[in-house]
Amino acid sequence: MAGMNYAVELNNVTAGYKEKIILNNISIAIQEGKIAGVIGPNGAGKTTLLKVITGLLKQWTGEIRIFGKPINKIRALERACLMGVVPASVTTPMNFTVGEIVSLGRIGTMPRWKPVSQEDKQIIERAMAYTGITDFHDQLYSELSAGEKQRVIIAMVLAQQPRIILMDEATSHLDINHKLEIMSIIERLNTEHNVTVLMISHDLNLAADYCQNLFLFNNGNVFAKGKPHEVMTENNLREVYGCNVSVRTDPVSGTITVMPARRWMPHLSGAGFTIHVIGGGGCAEELIRRLVLCGYTVTCGVLNQGDSDAILSSALGIKTILEKPFSPIRTESLSKAVSLALKADAVVVSVVPFGSGNLANLEIAKEALKIGKKVFIKDKIENRDYTEGKQASKIAAELINRGAILWNNMAELFSLLPSKQAENKQ
Repeated sequence: MAGMNYAVELNNVTAGYKEKIILNNISIAIQEGKIAGVIGPNGAGKTTLLKVITGLLKQWTGEIRIFGKPINKIRALERACLMGVVPASVTTPMNFTVGEIVSLGRIGTMPRWKPVSQEDKQIIERAMAYTGITDFHDQLYSELSAGEKQRVIIAMVLAQQPRIILMDEATSHLDINHKLEIMSIIERLNTEHNVTVLMISHDLNLAADYCQNLFLFNNGNVFAKGKPHEVMTENNLREVYGCNVSVRTDPVSGTITVMPARRWMPHLSGAGFTIHVIGGGGCAEELIRRLVLCGYTVTCGVLNQGDSDAILSSALGIKTILEKPFSPIRTESLSKAVSLALKADAVVVSVVPFGSGNLANLEIAKEALKIGKKVFIKDKIENRDYTEGKQASKIAAELINRGAILWNNMAELFSLLPSKQAENKQ
């Protein structure tokens, strides 16, 4: 946006490891002097984001700018002075004192083979005073509590005199008192020194309380971005995290509080019920695990031998109809899978992509629906339909017209499945 100074800008950035994409064409901008947060489930790409910002991981495509300068034009030593990183925890191979740890923050600016200058000493002392660890100067770092160690690391980062602080789950191992203490220090640095802060956090309430802007990541994409109240909606969090949540805003303070549901459903609510899952390619792994944890009997198929879902089903002792690897579904295998589905209480079509090889699996749902079984289909099937003429989408539309139910996220699906809890409400 015109007139705004950005500390960090990513434009159409894609990055990953080997051939696996972790960040998929993302674009974000963090305004200078602001505290921004990145939230999202495990594996969403949050830590990889920090790696590409610091230059530890080179992006495949797109552009990264730090204070308007392309990152590939910034030398490593200059990046080390511009950005300080506070990780979740730091271990040291040797018994360094607190003073020695904090002095490491000056390495990027000190001449080689020369003693610490008086100016450097003053910066180190100021950083220790600012974080309240002056009394620990000669104490061994290994003897400190988790909260005290994080204050030492922040002091080390502060000694760098960075313009940006990147926090990677920096409060994840701390109790609530130490979390607030660390965030108060960070907030003070931001306010008094105009330090830009980007924090990654699994603590949604902490992120909502301290961040002026949030980025919600999911599967390597920016699912939502904006002010905390714009990002932390029940629909957004339910979609991304796959569980029921309650989001409340205090009418006086404006504080956002996120409360997850206690559990997916009451203990063993699925006991006595059978669910037939149509999956493939590992797309149903999480669904299968959750069903088993809730006490459901699960059947699967048709799956190809060696498929990730097939391997998981075998490990869990789930009855599964298998087809040869990389082979289309034969009539015999389809018939066996239909037989399993007709004995189940419901059929769930997972987030599996459809092509010519597995299109026949939708016939299983069709046959189950004919005799009145409940059928649940993951929404947006058109986005994963690779059949000629979008045949899978057409079959799904036909099934929905005949009574099949679309599901959007795991929390919604489990609220719809037959269960003891549902029976008790009737």
